[in-house]
Amino acid sequence: MKKGDTSLKKVKVEDAVGMTLAHDITEIIPGKKKDAAFKRGRIIEQGDIERLLDLGKRHIFVFDKVIKGVHEDDAGMRIAQSIMDEFMEAALPKEGKVSIKSKVNGLFYVNEKTLYEINRLPNVLLSTVPNRHPVKAGDVVAATRIIPLYIKSNELKKVERVGEKGIISIRPFKSFKIGLVITGSEVYSGRIQDGSYVVEEKIKGYELDIIGKTLVPDEIEEISRAIAELFDRGADIVVTTGGLSVDPDDVTKEGIEATGAEVLFYGTPVFPGAMFLVARLKGKYILGAPACVYYNKNTVFDIILARIMAGERMHKNDMVKLSYGGLCLNCNICHYPTCFFGKGP
Repeated sequence: MKKGDTSLKKVKVEDAVGMTLAHDITEIIPGKKKDAAFKRGRIIEQGDIERLLDLGKRHIFVFDKVIKGVHEDDAGMRIAQSIMDEFMEAALPKEGKVSIKSKVNGLFYVNEKTLYEINRLPNVLLSTVPNRHPVKAGDVVAATRIIPLYIKSNELKKVERVGEKGIISIRPFKSFKIGLVITGSEVYSGRIQDGSYVVEEKIKGYELDIIGKTLVPDEIEEISRAIAELFDRGADIVVTTGGLSVDPDDVTKEGIEATGAEVLFYGTPVFPGAMFLVARLKGKYILGAPACVYYNKNTVFDIILARIMAGERMHKNDMVKLSYGGLCLNCNICHYPTCFFGKGP
């Protein structure tokens, strides 16, 4: 810090009694705790000296006179305000860092170009979760701070101007009515038990309403008719399950095409979910979920459904981009969505 730019004074902790601390002081207990032991604005007392020394502080900054510049807490809040949209809120500064949280359930988006631009500016740090990260209300999506204790006002204004270009945003999830078509002659005839409750629980987990479920044999006309009837009953999205492999009896794709729907893509470079199908009929989506949705906790179905719920319009090129981050490692303990799966461009 240059002399004259700030009113901070560096003093020995033994000489700081009665003075006002100018910054948070962090205490770290390995594996247990990281928090502010002393907060900015505290009047140092005699009883604080030993603890400050235990924290490895031989000197601290205290306020001296009128300050030129913006303190780290205020600067962090201003940066946060410049980049947030209406679906986010900033937490109170803690040790100079301001966390930004989602106020809604939705899909988070980040503009990499402007994110990198803001981090190239001097004395500023901004970090985010990955692009297209599903979030719930209360989730932290970004954090920011300045590096020095104070930043010049003109430097901060440059940061705010970049932030106003648009760096981060959240699209709230929309509520859709779902229709289910369960294909398979073996299920329809009663030879095996219907296991579609797994898919129903997944859909309800997204807080979506299932307005109807129809079991059909592996017959093109029956599949096509069931899809049409569910749309007539008010479904916004129809999900079919099974019948998408190369087996001769699997005719779900043909049944979907028989409705007049446009198949946007059949087959995705995502594992699990390689045989997934997305079609559109009169502006509404048909999602052909392969059999893996009955077994794997998360598949390409989760990735695509979240994007549709966020209001994205699916295109053929989306299938190609799914390849980046499209390999699920099937971890013993699943942490999705807090992992790389489905976080492509």
